[in-house]
Amino acid sequence: MWEYPFGQQINARGEEDYAKCITPVDLRDHYKSYKHSSSSKQVKQVVRRNAKQVRDVVLTSWLPQRMDPHISSKNANFYLNTPKGGRNAILYVDFVYTQLIRHTYVLLHSLNVSKRKGKKFNFSKIFTYKYNYKPCEEHQVGKYLDHYNISSDLAGGAHFFTYSWAGKKKKKKKRETGKEIGEETEADAETDAETAQRGSKANFNMCIYLPTEKEVDILFIVQKLHKYFHFNLYVPITTEENSLFFFPFDLHNNLLVKHRFGIFVPYLYLHHCAEGGTNRGSSLHLNLSPSNLVTDTLYDFSFTERENIFFIPLLAYNNYGARVGSGKGYYDRALRQGGEEEEKKNVKVSLSLEVLLYEIDFLEPTDILLDYVVNERGVYHFVS
Repeated sequence: MWEYPFGQQINARGEEDYAKCITPVDLRDHYKSYKHSSSSKQVKQVVRRNAKQVRDVVLTSWLPQRMDPHISSKNANFYLNTPKGGRNAILYVDFVYTQLIRHTYVLLHSLNVSKRKGKKFNFSKIFTYKYNYKPCEEHQVGKYLDHYNISSDLAGGAHFFTYSWAGKKKKKKKRETGKEIGEETEADAETDAETAQRGSKANFNMCIYLPTEKEVDILFIVQKLHKYFHFNLYVPITTEENSLFFFPFDLHNNLLVKHRFGIFVPYLYLHHCAEGGTNRGSSLHLNLSPSNLVTDTLYDFSFTERENIFFIPLLAYNNYGARVGSGKGYYDRALRQGGEEEEKKNVKVSLSLEVLLYEIDFLEPTDILLDYVVNERGVYHFVS
């Protein structure tokens, strides 16, 4: 069985120990007189093919779903010591996401992302991963649209999904008011979401992606960390002009439809296009910031100029801060569009696995460099 290097001590490690998980990688000398190789494009194509194969093996064999009848739970489990000396068995997928959540928390804390008062992160908690996209029934669609005063008649025959708010605690104990101790009610969550989304307490605009089943589930991680930080969220939209921009996103009240390449987008974007009589594959009807965030006031979302954190999907990365993506160059173009100074102001982060780290240089002239990569072993901070 593959064993994590400090797995036996993982629950004994506290916040001070986890703060050491950020490893600086000084690349200033490497890029001082850097010359791009003419073979980088070909190397990247090979890495992309290989990484897809590795990823598929990881998803099907190393991170099995909990109820998969073809895989023995004994072989799929990883054992962690509990503070009381016992042993807890968890699936690899739970272990990996627990580590990703812990390390992302440390990263956001180090970046001084605005924190919620009175919320202390529990570094011994094990998170049980669940893929939370769910089809939306007709009556549920109406509930989501009512929040934005949109008639459900305008939704047409689209197939709707939502990323469900997971992890609600079961009723254990009630105060005299009837509210459960330690549980956030739907009303509380809605108020928090509205406050954070309007940006009254968030100090960063955070651009995430709506993950497919073959990508690290950033929504699950953000969902768990929403309890500790104020988030002002945006998600990417690809256009028919082969550009990318970022549309506001409500973590609690989201209604999604599949768009280009089968990737989910907020229905509010398509509704806005329809209302304006604009092609849904275009961004020409929207005002954008230099980093391509929507600046228009839409529904109950409003834009505030702040520093940006971009969580960028990838297939593979290397120890020089470069990444391999889908090969279409959307993020490279979008984040370079505002110029070098604007690009430097943006914090660029990717979530991945250690097994997808390649010790080979494949940087092309048009590629952006990552500032951080978070994986199950820690955080790489690339200083270039």
